[in-house]
Amino acid sequence: MTIEVAILKRLQGLVDEAIRLRQANQHGQARSDEQLQECGGWMASALNIVQILCPNDSNAFRKRAEEIAARKSGWCAPSDVGEFTALLNNLAKDVDAGLLTSIADRARAETFDEFLEHGRAYIKEKKKQEAGVICGVVFEDTVRRICRKNDIEEAGVQLDSLIGSLTKIEVLTGTKAKRARVAAHVRTKATHAQWDEFDLADVSATVDITQELISGQLDK
Repeated sequence: MTIEVAILKRLQGLVDEAIRLRQANQHGQARSDEQLQECGGWMASALNIVQILCPNDSNAFRKRAEEIAARKSGWCAPSDVGEFTALLNNLAKDVDAGLLTSIADRARAETFDEFLEHGRAYIKEKKKQEAGVICGVVFEDTVRRICRKNDIEEAGVQLDSLIGSLTKIEVLTGTKAKRARVAAHVRTKATHAQWDEFDLADVSATVDITQELISGQLDK
């Protein structure tokens, strides 16, 4: 299951849960202490989803969600759940229409950054093998994700060919393509334990080009 699917599935789950939680008594209040508590938990989960989907705190969806969640409505919480549900439904439509930045790209970029930090630590310790493996993996996954983002078929295609495809559509410049091929070399040689075929400088270059690709293509 992709990150997008997992988050959107959870969003839909919250909408489904709200059908019951937004039902109030004749006075517009929660029907029980249990329902009131559930409304509070639901609101926290719903706000978390919105903040994941909308990392920019100036985003209209996020600002409205935070306003609703900050209310002290007490027993009238079901009304807030209903209002928040309408927001979630509209947010889901925008996500489905591709109007928000890819969830997976942002999440993957953050994860990749963490892996690259581990790679840099290995480089400092002069652990070429460990650094080559981890940085090579991140580089390849980054390239493949960028290809998918640009509708380039990548399954079963070798890295060098993918770099060529990205160069053709000008995602990569000629200079970056050359640097990417150095990183692809590190990935291939590290995968096959051919440690003498690359050095620490090659691994450092792999980190640099990977970070540039993440920042330029995924982390935005």
